[in-house]
Parts: sequence; C-alpha cells; structure tokens
Amino acid sequence: MGAAYDISTIHRAILESMGEGIIFINAEDRLTFINHTAEQIRGIKAENFIGRDILTIHTPASAGRIKGLLASLRDGSIQQSRRVIEVKGKYFENSYYPIRTPDGSYLGALLVSRDITEKQLLKEENRLLRDKMGLGTAFRDFVGVSQPILQLFRTIAAIASLDSTILITGESGTGKELVAAAVREHSKRLNKPMVKVNCAALPEHLVESELFGHERGAFSGAFVNHRGKFELAHNGTIFLDEIGDLPLSAQAKLLRVLQDKTVVRVGGEKEIAVDVRIIAATNQDLQALVAGGRFREDLYYRLNVITVHVPPLRERREDIILLAEHFLRRFAEKMGRPVRTIGQAAAHILAAYDFPGNVRELEHAIERGVALCNGDSLMPQDLPASFLAAGGKAAPARPEREARPLGTLSHSVGDFERQVILDALARTNGRKQEAARLLNISRKTLWQKLKQLENG
Repeated sequence: MGAAYDISTIHRAILESMGEGIIFINAEDRLTFINHTAEQIRGIKAENFIGRDILTIHTPASAGRIKGLLASLRDGSIQQSRRVIEVKGKYFENSYYPIRTPDGSYLGALLVSRDITEKQLLKEENRLLRDKMGLGTAFRDFVGVSQPILQLFRTIAAIASLDSTILITGESGTGKELVAAAVREHSKRLNKPMVKVNCAALPEHLVESELFGHERGAFSGAFVNHRGKFELAHNGTIFLDEIGDLPLSAQAKLLRVLQDKTVVRVGGEKEIAVDVRIIAATNQDLQALVAGGRFREDLYYRLNVITVHVPPLRERREDIILLAEHFLRRFAEKMGRPVRTIGQAAAHILAAYDFPGNVRELEHAIERGVALCNGDSLMPQDLPASFLAAGGKAAPARPEREARPLGTLSHSVGDFERQVILDALARTNGRKQEAARLLNISRKTLWQKLKQLENG
C-alpha cells in the first residue's frame, strides 16, 4: 500500500481516542484503517475488514451510491460529501473527504462518522411539536433543535387560542412577524382579517389617519371618508410592528382603543366599535422609552399583557447550520442551482459568526452564496466578506477549493486533527475546558495541541 499509508504510533493513538468513527480508504477503494469508534458504530472488527473493498461494510442497496461517490471524489467533481444514516436506532453523519498528493494525485478517502443521535431526536421533537401545532408555511423558517426555539413553540401553543394582547420582543431579523402569523394561524380569529402595520414606515402626519381613519374634509386632500386599519381588522387581528416608533399623539388614541374598544376617525366625532386582537412587536426597550418620555407608561402596561421574546441567533448557535441548510435547499431549488451541501470551512465560518442581523442576515447570506457558488458545495468565498473577516480566527482561513494539496497520510491526519479541534472550539464558543471534554482529552493536552497549531 506504500509509505503514504503508514500511520505513526502517535497518529494511531490520536485516531483511536477520538469520539468520531475514522476510516481510511486507499485509491483502490480498500480499507486501510478503522478506529475503535468506527468498529462500534458498524458492529465490525477491523482485523476482519482491513484490505477488503469499502463496499463490504455497506449494504447492497447503498453500494451503487458509494461507488459513484468515491468516483466523484477521485475525479474531483465533488470536494466532500455528507449523509445521515441510521444504525440500530442511532443516527450518524457520514462525511467523505478525498486525500491527494502535492501534485493532485488521488491517494484515497477519509470517512468520518459523527454521532448526531441527540440532535436528530431534538429535530424529531421539533417536527412533532410543529405537526401538533400545524405550523405550516407561516412558520417555515423557524428551523432548529435548540431549547430556546422549542420553548418558543411551546409558548405559541399555549397562548395562540387566547384573546389577550401580545407584545413580541426581539432584535431585528429574529422573526417577530413569523411569530405573529403563527399566533394568528392558531387563534379563534384565523378566518378573520389580519392587518399588518409597520409603525416605523408611516409618515408622522398620516399615522392617525392610517390607523383610525378620517372623515371627508378633515384635512387638505381628504376628499372621501377613509376607514383606518383598526376598522379593516374588525373581528380579526392587527399586527403593529415597530410599536416603539409610534408618535405620542397616536399612542394616546391607541390607548383609547385598548380601553374602550372604539375608534374615532380624524375629523369625526362618532365612536366606532372595533373588536380586534392586538399583537405588537418591537426591537426596542420600551421601558427605556418610557423612562425617556418617548412612550406612554399606561400604554406600555396595556400592551405588555403577554410577552413573547424571540431569541437572537447567537443564543441558539446549534440551529445555525440547520437553518443554513434549510435556506440552501430552498434557494437551490428556486434558482435551479446544483448546490447541495455546505462545505466544512464555510460551516465553521457560519457557526462562528455572531449574526447581528439574525436569521434574516443568514437567509440573505445563503441566498447570495447559492447564486455565486460554482460547484455543488458552498465555500467560504461564496459568503459575504463580513463573514470571512469576523469568522477567520475561528475557522480555516483558506478556501477549500484552493487548499494546499495533501501530501502524505500523516499530513492528512494532522490537518484533520486541526479541523476537529477548531470544530470543537467553534461548538463551545471558544471555551477550552468544554472543548477538551467534547474531544475526550485533557485541557492540558488541548492547550499543547493549540500551541502546536499556532507554531505550525
């Protein structure tokens, strides 16, 4: 098999101690190394399979797909492949990577199996909860397995059927409008109107007219009677987005609607009864606005009956890649592009980024990436420059398509070890003790390896 496939004692010890299943396959598609974790995952003994064809550890049903995959890795048409499999009730993510000499010759492939059972079970809980609630298209972009997002689903399920006023808080781009739509979709007012108002977009001199209507002749240009948003939403729901930007004069009238359930049009005197459920949303601190005299305290308490907080994306990091893959599938289908996966280097950058624009920023980044990507896997160069600048320290700096060729298997093992360490640090937000526990090594060992990476 040649010197290129010799594994040193230290590298073998590293590979045997890893929590991932590691398998090496040579250029003839024969197994040359299987670590202990891979043996456990597949229920085999390495000594019985070393030297045999890779297809002997796969079912006949998957043999054709694996053969085609290895051919694509060999000719360079794909740079990597990922697939989730189920083995005896547990779920594993299988990733294949090609190994090449400095001149680009194909030496073989690396197969990494990661146990993602817990993540899959959380995804299943997410799906069951969504199915139970019938979340449908209104909530399609709330993808995730994190506790914050599952708690958000539970909160919506608990409050949707009530008729109470709801205040949705959260940063821009977190999906407050989606929450409002989901609440309405599961309320008693589902078949009644839902009127959406962006308070920040209304011209100040027209706010009251838009919300509460006006009578003919009330002001210059008022040639006919005009029904406001509250009248249009009668018996239904009104969504007041960016409520913190509502002028004080309109706040006083809104308070009257909440108290008396009536509106008076601009220039009119007649009280018009309205039966409307109010859902308000803001990305501002309303209590701070109250303290600064820019928001009425009595209105704040009228609105703040039930508060729903939508968490920022940085507080649900385990959902980032799931969301990115969700958007990638959607945009690839919409644009007719061949992009199927997110490359490992790009995934590291996404996982390390703080997303000040939250889910909306991620969605736009993936849309851009799918449009620019030239292959079937999203690469770092397909992401916005701001992502690369912010995520460079926590992720491999060089693009996968321009990575230096891998020389010997020991070099490949070293690169893979580096990648695994960076992955662990990204998952734990740089916390070394947690990363060491994830890697099943001591904190001292991790520190030593990090020093080696810095000097390498």
